[in-house]
Amino acid sequence: MRAFYGMVALFALAGCGGASAEVTGSAGGVDFGESTQVYFGGPFVIVSMVDVDCEDIDWVRRNYEVGQAPTEADTQLLQFSYMDSDVVLAGPYPVLLSGAVSASVVKVGGGAFYETIAEGGLLTVDEVVDEDHATGSFEGLVFDDGTLDGSFDATWCRNLKAK
Repeated sequence: MRAFYGMVALFALAGCGGASAEVTGSAGGVDFGESTQVYFGGPFVIVSMVDVDCEDIDWVRRNYEVGQAPTEADTQLLQFSYMDSDVVLAGPYPVLLSGAVSASVVKVGGGAFYETIAEGGLLTVDEVVDEDHATGSFEGLVFDDGTLDGSFDATWCRNLKAK
């Protein structure tokens, strides 16, 4: 019986790996690093550098209005958006200003809103399991003020939808 409970505990721990990301570099006035606030859903992959719940990121959009903050909450995140799909897809995708995938750094704080859009780079999504997780990496995301590289294991978020 003890062996049975040990196996149950092992399986439970295996499923608790959770979301994580390791991002090197800075861009858009945000210094990136390790994060456990990593979500995917709809056409988005989000790596947040501030604590945020899935319920609190329903404001994410493919495009934002210049000068108008999309949320009142302090925010620092890297956002990948699939422009021609309503879901995250596996595979390598060039990140371009007018490509199938775009990347931006969104920063809201102290009443100010900044969005910096990547001019180039590569997003590789290795695996997407619907309503569970997505894994991948990105390299050479070039912004006006920096470059980002990293990897992620994102948890599904029902509040991320194409808008």
